[in-house]
Amino acid sequence: MCTAPGDDQGPRPAPAVKEEERTLRAGDGAALREFVALPATGFRRGAVLLIHDIWGYTDFYKDLARRISGHGHAAALVDFFGRQGDLPESMRAPERTGSKPEAVARAGQRARQLSDERFLADTQTAVDDLHVRGAGRVACWGFCMGGRLAYLSAARVNGLAGTVAYYGFLQAEAGRLSPLQLAPEIRISVLGIFGGADPGISADQIAAFREALTADTEIVTYPDAPHGFLRYGATEHKVAIDDALQRTYRFFARVLSAPS
Repeated sequence: MCTAPGDDQGPRPAPAVKEEERTLRAGDGAALREFVALPATGFRRGAVLLIHDIWGYTDFYKDLARRISGHGHAAALVDFFGRQGDLPESMRAPERTGSKPEAVARAGQRARQLSDERFLADTQTAVDDLHVRGAGRVACWGFCMGGRLAYLSAARVNGLAGTVAYYGFLQAEAGRLSPLQLAPEIRISVLGIFGGADPGISADQIAAFREALTADTEIVTYPDAPHGFLRYGATEHKVAIDDALQRTYRFFARVLSAPS
């Protein structure tokens, strides 16, 4: 998503067949919140691990988990900012204050406190846990900052069958891992979704990333779509949103149904 919290105007999805909020115990002992949405088949048709953006563990991603369960797959949202804590109440969803500079700055500051190494360790824990709970195959789906982290996961996390990233940044600041650099390490299926009107991710970067990937890859750019264009109920970029989601759910149906 990567936009102001609460900026999603679409209708709320129906609850999943089973929902729970539980604690995922990280390797360093930290307790991370995890929201899990299950279809009637539980984990038998695989699971999708959601990787949130800088706004973190919000209702947008819980609703997305419910939507995924509606397509027959289990879905899990982990609070990867669990050690940093929540943003102040006035800056959290569903408050419509995320576009204010001070909220953006605070959210960005919190995100920078999460190292790539810590994230990858926590993601490995989450993926392993989904396998233990019955998911034969696991994929991840990340957005914005979480999109970059989804690409890192594709390269460095064991036990993933596929990765989807929406407008995931392909370059990184000093001291961070770059998807462009790690692309040759990716050996699993990838679906990369980009907006052609996204000033933070250039066409040259996307082309270089596509060229560097050697695994099964689908890269799609929607020419007029901006960064963070996924909005349920939105009309301005409805064609791009609908097409991207159709591709995403087809991708999950394929990679999660393949033999273990």
